[in-house]
Amino acid sequence: MDWELALFRVVAVLTHALVGYALVQAFTDVNPTVGVIVGILPDVDFFFPAAWGTPFVHRGITHTLLFVGVVVAVATLFRSSKRLELASGLAVVSHLVIDSGSPMGVQWLFPLDFRVSGDLPIHDPVGTLVLWTLSLGVLVWQGHVPLTLSDTG
Repeated sequence: MDWELALFRVVAVLTHALVGYALVQAFTDVNPTVGVIVGILPDVDFFFPAAWGTPFVHRGITHTLLFVGVVVAVATLFRSSKRLELASGLAVVSHLVIDSGSPMGVQWLFPLDFRVSGDLPIHDPVGTLVLWTLSLGVLVWQGHVPLTLSDTG
């Protein structure tokens, strides 16, 4: 793997982590680390052996509503209330929504051959800047990030 592809993947994963963090922090009372972990969870498919083939490829089974259901069901096993399911659902769905905007898209309704895709520069520098700015904006809007660095006054 060349360094440009590696950098691309790292930035994409960080973007999914930040968006998941922001959504969970802003809209639930669950530890936002859940948003980071579950926000990047669909990309576990990068570690599947190539020999497994379809649907165990990148943007295969882990980028579907079936996978969302599995993640939420697993969250149900570890929860004390429905908040963990909501946080997990927000984070994993955010990943699929972001990837749906790219040309490769996402096959939401697997096993049906229906792919949602767009022509947006999701993981290029502009798309990344937009997603990071929106995520930080949500955190500021919800009061989780102060607008000033100090309160000396």
